[in-house]
Amino acid sequence: ALSDPVRFMAYAMARATHEDMQVLRRYVPLEDLVEALDRAPPGIIDARSWAYWNLIAGRYPAPPLPKRQL
Repeated sequence: ALSDPVRFMAYAMARATHEDMQVLRRYVPLEDLVEALDRAPPGIIDARSWAYWNLIAGRYPAPPLPKRQL
């Protein structure tokens, strides 16, 4: 997790429980959350989680989900 915090945050935003995220948010400022959203690898965060975390970050409507480059 420490070697790639953006990937860690992306997985947490997609899969962690509400209680897990409450603990994480005590240590991660909103600016880092926004950075993780901006740099999230494609395919990790689902559309529902993407919309929710962008709303929490103050971005409505949410920007498009990251797409894989083939």
